[in-house]
Amino acid sequence: MNMRKRIKELQKIPIFLHNFSDLFRQAPLSLLFCSFTGLLAGIGLSLMTDMLQLLPGLMILIPPAIAMRGNIYSALVSRLGTSMHLGLFSPTLKKGSVLHQNAYASLLLTLILSVILGFLAKLVADAFATPDVEYISLRGFVLISVIGGLISGIILLGIAILVSVIGYRRNWDLDNMSSPIITSAGDMITIPSLFLAAIILLKSPMGLVTILSILFILAAVFCAVKGLRSNDATVRRILMESIPMLFICGLLCTLAGIALDFARITSGGVSLPLITIPALLIIIPPFLGESNALGGILSARLSSMLHIGTVVPKPFPDKLVSSNFAVIYLLSVFVFSFVGVLAYVASILLGISTPGIFEMLSISLLGGILCTTFLNLASYYIAILSFKFGMDPDNDTIPLITSLTDVVGVLCLLFAMSVIL
Repeated sequence: MNMRKRIKELQKIPIFLHNFSDLFRQAPLSLLFCSFTGLLAGIGLSLMTDMLQLLPGLMILIPPAIAMRGNIYSALVSRLGTSMHLGLFSPTLKKGSVLHQNAYASLLLTLILSVILGFLAKLVADAFATPDVEYISLRGFVLISVIGGLISGIILLGIAILVSVIGYRRNWDLDNMSSPIITSAGDMITIPSLFLAAIILLKSPMGLVTILSILFILAAVFCAVKGLRSNDATVRRILMESIPMLFICGLLCTLAGIALDFARITSGGVSLPLITIPALLIIIPPFLGESNALGGILSARLSSMLHIGTVVPKPFPDKLVSSNFAVIYLLSVFVFSFVGVLAYVASILLGISTPGIFEMLSISLLGGILCTTFLNLASYYIAILSFKFGMDPDNDTIPLITSLTDVVGVLCLLFAMSVIL
């Protein structure tokens, strides 16, 4: 009897693999791309150790800035993916088209939220201020956040439009691969953009910094009023639903920044600030990037399934949702193992002192499995609650799960470091 039961269970495996063949075929390549681009971001972050010490508080801005770009543009491609499922998408930027509405709203959100992030970073920095440490000024935070945000945002918008148009013409399912691409591109682009913005801050006279920050604030207020009073109902809805959610997300991610800014790692009996250990800085962007990519894939799939009715909101996940959880777990074991090994190899090639390959692999895998457990459950319940309250999960689920995953991912990674090292 037990043998028959086992055979019956084994027979379900080919069915399971067939049901998710599109995801297994499309997602791994984009997740690998996410690992490599995240690694480049990690290398860039490891090279910013001097800048991070020269501008105290800059680390606080990095996680929310990276997450905000991912939040805005992953939500953009998720909405476009849903519009393809519903037959509403057309590959044109003509005014009034789905693509134009979403691109316009995303640019407005980029400017508005960049200013908000500057304020949040300063408020959080002052709230958790260390005595005798002079953090970046409010005008400095606003300048770095807006310049970095606009540079990376415009590039990401171009990538999002390109991926959507190509995906539409080649009949791709954007839910399976667009989020990792946007997440990884955001990781790779945002850190150099912030680094450039930080250099501009250091090279500019304070009078010019003050004038520019005031102009950015006024422009953000004007864009918020114009967008919320727009005659286009789609643009109004995107802004009305996104701004409050992205504000919450920004606040959550600044907490992740604080955790990284204050984190200390004990190695060889010596306690050192995390921002002074390049090898461990390298693993942070690809780890958080993969966490957000997996959360984005699941959130986008759940959003589309809710829209087309294949998933009905229930207190407990049904078999279809549970199967999606299982796929995310399988993908997470693969990608987080890869991230650990990749970070170790990069550290060796760069001549950076690093923990052993077993330690780096264990840190990434343990932290990744813990984070995946969280994002599976959080993605489901955030999506169904959003849907039940008549909101669009494409506008809410990905930004919120990304920001929560950033905070939880940082905590899981720091926990794994404390256990393994």
